[in-house]
Amino acid sequence: MKRILLAICVIALSLLSYGQGSNERAFTFAWLSDVHLNSFAYAEDDLRQSIEDINANPDVAFTILSGDVTEFGDTKEFYLLQDILKNFRKPYFLIPGNHDVNWSENGCTMFDKIFQASHFCYDWQGVRFIGCGAGPSLRMGPPHIPREEILWLDSIVRATPAEQPIIFINHFPIDQDLSNWYEVVDILKARNIQAILGGHLHVNRAYDAEGIPAVIGRSSLRRKDPIGGYNLVTLRGNTLEFHERIIKTETRPVWNTIHLAPLQEKKDTTYYRPDFAINATYPSVRETWKLKDVTDIASQGSIDGNLYVYTNTAGVVHALNAKNGKTQWTYTTGNKIFSAPFITPKLVIVSSCDGFIYALDRKQGTVRWKYNTDHPIVACPVVTEGTVYIGSSNGKFYSLKLTDGTLNWTCNGLQGYIESRPAVDKERVYIGTWGAMFYAIDRRSGEKIWEFDTKRGRYFSPGACWPVVLPYTRQGKTNEQVIVLSSDYFVRSFHPGTGEIFWASDEAKGRESLGFSPDGKTMYVKGIKNNITAADISHGTYTSLWNTSMPYESNFIPTRMETTEQLVFIPTEFGVLHAVRTDGSGIAWSHKISHSAITSLKNAGKGKIIVMTMDGTVTCLEYPL
Repeated sequence: MKRILLAICVIALSLLSYGQGSNERAFTFAWLSDVHLNSFAYAEDDLRQSIEDINANPDVAFTILSGDVTEFGDTKEFYLLQDILKNFRKPYFLIPGNHDVNWSENGCTMFDKIFQASHFCYDWQGVRFIGCGAGPSLRMGPPHIPREEILWLDSIVRATPAEQPIIFINHFPIDQDLSNWYEVVDILKARNIQAILGGHLHVNRAYDAEGIPAVIGRSSLRRKDPIGGYNLVTLRGNTLEFHERIIKTETRPVWNTIHLAPLQEKKDTTYYRPDFAINATYPSVRETWKLKDVTDIASQGSIDGNLYVYTNTAGVVHALNAKNGKTQWTYTTGNKIFSAPFITPKLVIVSSCDGFIYALDRKQGTVRWKYNTDHPIVACPVVTEGTVYIGSSNGKFYSLKLTDGTLNWTCNGLQGYIESRPAVDKERVYIGTWGAMFYAIDRRSGEKIWEFDTKRGRYFSPGACWPVVLPYTRQGKTNEQVIVLSSDYFVRSFHPGTGEIFWASDEAKGRESLGFSPDGKTMYVKGIKNNITAADISHGTYTSLWNTSMPYESNFIPTRMETTEQLVFIPTEFGVLHAVRTDGSGIAWSHKISHSAITSLKNAGKGKIIVMTMDGTVTCLEYPL
């Protein structure tokens, strides 16, 4: 039986040992990237024919697949990929890319389960190949290598002999578009790094990674060509050559060459590192407490009084004292968590990718009950009138008794997986999915009342935005509206009972992030570029109030905005929190927490806000009123 060599460090049998002279090395490996299985009808054929082509080439020793091997990271895609890769008659090594972990109903868990690991270390003819997984776990967040992968990479590099040549592989280019590029570069430069390989951009290109020769490889997809392709990489002595191979057709001339240099020939200069100088501009904003988790934080936190609860991608629920950040208790589930917890007077409700919905004791963190859905859950729960409402990744929506977790009802047949928190009124519960659908479900029976389809497919879904039910007044009468923002850039207001659209607007060009004034009359939309828009929604219509430009080029993260009467807090992709005045007059203050995407904002009392970032930073800011 073939073994997929993805263990922590696999030392291959080779004819020549690590100590051999570099001039004696001569081997070729195939390099595939951005396969995107299930994206186009021809993607599977391009992969299958690539494997046949590689198997027929006696010069190829092994193959590297550098991420985005699937389109959505769905479980069915991974099983199809596993079946296709069985056709390899030579060793292969693969790592995940952002498409393999971000758009996933299985909560980024199935890649590791099926392929055993998200990283590899492989020695061949004295050269060490190290590949680690990519993120971010936050969908639409900036490129990011997960914290656990950074720690693994550091341990492997430290264990590598100082003179042994290293070739590093990641899905992303190692540049400033990657939120933690500097950590990767600093780790690699501690040893004899010779080259970096990556994908993501779908084209062949050479670049410089702070003095390290680096290469981006083409996608295996054919696009407008008759057939797809990949790269053949040959090491001869101290020369690394890159040839583009058109499947079963031709091997093109060398398009890039890297000359491996001895350690003493490496000359480093001073390179850019994250700049926190903006904090000196607003000295009145200060961090009252701060902690750093050992892994990523991809979900939003919850606060109730002095209790702050958050989760991480190691599957741990953390309860903190909101005043000083000290840990009150922790509970470890069986897999990653991407769900925001919900705090009740006695319990904390949270879901996990281990398939369970947990009710934890608010004071002790012990399990009071848990409900098994038999499928990873990334959805966020809501609790009202003694009932837990939560979506799932298996086309179901659940209603559970808060007291003991017994099932009230299940609504079946929902299209697409659910990650957001439902909105609830007296009669119905509302939820969007990553199947481009938005549903209203009867609270008592679990029957679907109405549904809305964006009709633009999965990428344009109301799947991430938390819907809200808010009042409006028209002609002296007060009624309610259901509001949700979809990734087709439209924010829509629905009639709660019928699903009739009251109004819809794409003026603000928002994607998934909304905020609302404390009185519910003003809505704030974070645009995907450099704008924040405020609109009056208190009369059942969308009336633009102001639009403010922000000091960044783009902002795609889905993190919810937080508000007070005076300020609206804007999360950004690289760790800067902007406080914008609610009268539209501009930024009141800014503060950089880390160089990673802000994943959660929670008001923590007058003049205080708790902020979390993807890299595991949790801090409480105090600001002037």
